[in-house]
Amino acid sequence: MSMEKTVLGIIGCGVISNTYIKDIQRLYFSSLFIKAVADSDLNRAKEQAKKYGISCACSVEEILADQEIAIIINLTPPKFHTQINRMIIGAGKNLFCEKPFALTLEDAEEIREAADTKGVYAACAPDSFLGSSLRTCRKLLEDGWIGKPLYVNANMMNCGVETWHVSPFSFYGEGGGPIFDMGGYYFTALVDFFGSAESVIAVSGKGFNPRKCYAGPHTGEDIEVEVPTFYSAILRMKNGIIVTMNFSFDIWKSSLPVFEIYGTDGTLKVPDPNMHGGVPEIYRKEQKLAACFGGNDTGNGEMFRVPEIEQDVGEYVRGMGVSDLAEAIKSRRECKCNARLAVHVVDIMTGIMKSADSGKEYFFTTSYD
Repeated sequence: MSMEKTVLGIIGCGVISNTYIKDIQRLYFSSLFIKAVADSDLNRAKEQAKKYGISCACSVEEILADQEIAIIINLTPPKFHTQINRMIIGAGKNLFCEKPFALTLEDAEEIREAADTKGVYAACAPDSFLGSSLRTCRKLLEDGWIGKPLYVNANMMNCGVETWHVSPFSFYGEGGGPIFDMGGYYFTALVDFFGSAESVIAVSGKGFNPRKCYAGPHTGEDIEVEVPTFYSAILRMKNGIIVTMNFSFDIWKSSLPVFEIYGTDGTLKVPDPNMHGGVPEIYRKEQKLAACFGGNDTGNGEMFRVPEIEQDVGEYVRGMGVSDLAEAIKSRRECKCNARLAVHVVDIMTGIMKSADSGKEYFFTTSYD
């Protein structure tokens, strides 16, 4: 192992740990080294260590005490994020937390402040906004390909995780639901593109309860639903852009756009923000206006695919944010998945829930510029 590598530890050896470990070992092996994995179930930690050639499987207490480890990645279920984040920061370790950063705005701000006080870094997923797909979209927006952005329509409409996840129960309990599970990808992309959100008004619903497991060892078992599984929201950004959004685990099939941005000069079709790779598409007003001057729509009414401006290392990738955090620590700069951004995204997620509960417009108390 090179002395220049940043040494990592992982707490939480569930499904998502497979993606993090594989991609860090595949893409960032020259700069990152996973020394240890920990889990409340030591046998599960041992299985992951053996599977990926990691030298140490240990308890949470042991991984926190390891002086060589510089960054700990928190991959525990969302309801444990705040507790584990506090422990990581308290141990003097730099933190990278899987989304969401916390389940309340107050806890998110407390974690950020604790990291500042302790003199360590706190960062949070998602990092997909750093991938080739969304970087290309941001470049297209900055270069004026659709003129001045006016509106956004975004939808995360699926049938839930129980058709593929081996243990889907936590997705329907505390810290679960479509906003905490998937909203962060959309909101982080929006804030990265356009800056702070100002207010939201939302409604929520619960499609059906109980639900059924369709995959893994729990196939056929009931899932008790404790949280809303549908949200519809209208978000107003500080720059005036209006965003209409739907998030649901109750939809078997939808033809709604995943993410589209509408501007004065055209439309930008943004690939799934959950993914690092994907090809954006553009429709320019000249295509429509050509007919007004005796011509034809250049693309026969279709959008034009725009090549990604950076290397596409795969659609579903994790670890880029951890790599950036390691570089930020070395160069003493703010990391891109920083706690200020994470706190504002938590404000947006919990604000949608508060608005749905109260039936009133919610005004965000944080910002990110």
